[in-house]
Amino acid sequence: MPESTNFTEEITQWVESLPNWGKAAVAGGVALAVYIPYKFMATRPRKSPLNENWKPDVVYLYQFPRARLLPNLSPFCMKVETWLRMSDITYEIPPCSLSTRSQEGTLPFVELNGKEYYDSSFILRDIDQVIKHTSLDDHLSAEQKATSRAFEAMSEKSLAISACYYRMENVEKMLDQFDPKLFGIFGFLFKLIGSRTYVSALLRRITGSDIGFHSREDIINIGSEDLKAISKYLGNKHYFHGFKPTKVDACIFSHLCQIYYAPYTSEHRDLIDGECKNLAEYVERIKNRFYPDWDDVTTKFSTDTSNWKKRHVARNGNGKH
Repeated sequence: MPESTNFTEEITQWVESLPNWGKAAVAGGVALAVYIPYKFMATRPRKSPLNENWKPDVVYLYQFPRARLLPNLSPFCMKVETWLRMSDITYEIPPCSLSTRSQEGTLPFVELNGKEYYDSSFILRDIDQVIKHTSLDDHLSAEQKATSRAFEAMSEKSLAISACYYRMENVEKMLDQFDPKLFGIFGFLFKLIGSRTYVSALLRRITGSDIGFHSREDIINIGSEDLKAISKYLGNKHYFHGFKPTKVDACIFSHLCQIYYAPYTSEHRDLIDGECKNLAEYVERIKNRFYPDWDDVTTKFSTDTSNWKKRHVARNGNGKH
């Protein structure tokens, strides 16, 4: 066994042997030691683009780290990556430190031909215009595009906030989804520090939303009604608007994945498995079509984007869907 592993285990055992006040003192010291350089790195001006050796017409996607159970714990990061795959756009995932953010201070963001684009909705809009390709939404009518916009807004607002409530109640299970190697020797303290920070962030997001002042029961019920609305509109269609995936599918799929593959049970997932079973079939359909490398992504935390299309063709013969 490597010496670093022994050292980490010894430190972990030592911390676990401390009384509660000792654990709190260690966590506070490490938190201060980590937060100050993190804050400095996250807020200081940085070069743009980050990747100076960019290749023409290749999108560089900067996002949160890979996770177990699903490719990304951020539905917005997953939305961008899913849309890139659906659009057959060549992209890569460069190394992204925990402090890396867009010039707006957010994740995800992308770089294309030396220019940065931020905010998942703006990314899809702008990259769609910059890259010469057939847009996923080109065949939609004005009415269908308006419907898509409404369902996207619902998914990213009330449904996402409702799902956040469960996430806030299961923070430790969520933090367990990251690769333990990501935090090095501080992994054993990550939960002590990260759980409180994450809960605070989720609580701010919930209370700052349009539905955040409601009771827990009402907030959960709002999400359930959103799921029923999506289910009823989808019906028995292959994708949201028929047999071809569109931008709204990337959005809804990414938010449904956060519920369906979560490491905890919820009324929302029970609804997907029961009354809204077509949503479970919808999620599995998109997963199998556009994430044939799902297992590598969620077990090996792979960021290799070079052969996912080849895997799909190998699995399905001609790659048609």
